[in-house]
Amino acid sequence: MKSFYVLISASWRRSSFKLSRVFAVLFMGLNVAGAMHAQSANPISISPSSGSGSVQAFIATYTDPNSATDVQSLSLFIMNGVAPDSKSGWSANACILNYTIGSGVIQLVQDAGGAFLSNTAIAGTVQTVSNSQCTVLAILSSANISGNTVTVTFYVEFTAPFRGAKQLYLSAGNPEGDNNTNLPPQVGNYNVTSSVLPLSVFPSSGSGSEQIFTTVYSDETTQVASVFFNIKSTANNTSAANACKLRYNLDTAEILLVNDAGTHYSSPIISGSTTPLSNSQCTVYGVGTYAVTSGNYVVVYFNVSFAPGFEGEKKITMAGVDETGASSVSNGAVGTYTVTTPPPTAAPNFTLTNTAVSIALVGVPETSTITITPSGGFNGNVALTCTVISPAIPDPPTCAFATPSTISVNAETTATLVVNTTAASAARFHNPLQPFFVAAGSITMAALLFPVLPVRWRWQTRLSLLVLATIAGVTGCGAINSRVIAPTSLGTANPGTAAGNYIVAVTGTSGATTATTAVSVTVK
Repeated sequence: MKSFYVLISASWRRSSFKLSRVFAVLFMGLNVAGAMHAQSANPISISPSSGSGSVQAFIATYTDPNSATDVQSLSLFIMNGVAPDSKSGWSANACILNYTIGSGVIQLVQDAGGAFLSNTAIAGTVQTVSNSQCTVLAILSSANISGNTVTVTFYVEFTAPFRGAKQLYLSAGNPEGDNNTNLPPQVGNYNVTSSVLPLSVFPSSGSGSEQIFTTVYSDETTQVASVFFNIKSTANNTSAANACKLRYNLDTAEILLVNDAGTHYSSPIISGSTTPLSNSQCTVYGVGTYAVTSGNYVVVYFNVSFAPGFEGEKKITMAGVDETGASSVSNGAVGTYTVTTPPPTAAPNFTLTNTAVSIALVGVPETSTITITPSGGFNGNVALTCTVISPAIPDPPTCAFATPSTISVNAETTATLVVNTTAASAARFHNPLQPFFVAAGSITMAALLFPVLPVRWRWQTRLSLLVLATIAGVTGCGAINSRVIAPTSLGTANPGTAAGNYIVAVTGTSGATTATTAVSVTVK
């Protein structure tokens, strides 16, 4: 017995020793993995790390010594005087963005903080997601992986109430969902200033030696004082050397063009003037350059021709300044344009004009007359398209052209643009017990027929009727689920098109020649 105990004891000690070595190796492996994990996804920088404006492309750079594919998500914190995780409710009233690398899903924190909004945006699409502090434009947001480095661009527009000094923080998460930094480090500062918001330019791509550009801006405080339109070889909007940078002052209808050095503007001309302004890159004409205001929207047309030597692909940027003097400056290009060599004589061209649309009864279509005016001997087909520019609301107006949308133009010609709105509608009453009543009726019929049927038929018939009842019930349920689920009582299913001002951009295209006009739509 004693020898048996010694054998067992010795065997146990040997096993324990081996087991302890196994645990030691595992512990060392976990330490190494933890150390490697702790080194993952370190924020490197953000550009710009300082600046001001109401719209900005923030470019965040991260590195991971293991692999850039170890980074699952990247977060940008734009804070209003509160550091992340510094106190309860720290994420409220902030602009906190999260970008998921694999899917391109962009999330934005809700106003109350503590969670992201349920709606998201997919990078590269026209989707946006907004809270009361900011909006992220997915179409100008992106991610790029190069070696161990991940670069994410967040294109952000700020609201007027979010003005003031802000602090920038970065963090990243790994595929397991862990945050790889204990507290996000501060990487910069940004001053949110103007409420002027550059929205779009038409055309946003194309080519030619002359063009009327249609630019659209908005300001919820209706305080737009001046707008800027820059066509240059790089997307850096803060430099205007060797560029075609234009300014339009709303109050005075003055048009200004920056000098070649980019240091100051020339003496202005007035909209409608027959005297043009020129530098070595372009000429802007007073005739055809003007502004139209519609609610919170400002549409400015710039009639421009380009000089020889300025050929090639150019970047288009936009900016604005409000009546307080606060400016919005963005280095994000809103479009590209390829400048071609000017022809020896005026090239055939055409312009578009419109009549405004006023909608007194929502749900009833209204029309705008689009006039196409040829010049320089233009003779050809013009294809018309339309785009509605509106806030992110349910049931915005829609637009279409009365057929045909492609028309032959050799003299002044008109086309009809149809603007549709959606009236508010109430949901139909739906009784959720309907399938039960159908099934119960079938079973009741079976019960009534059962006593009068011959004995040899009763079981077969009852079974058949039960099957029919089941089919009726299932069919009733299927009818419900095959549609959008209706409420169980009367109520408003959708609010319809909201009253307000909208812009419909109408573009005509004939080969490489394009023209745009912005139709003002007022829904009363």
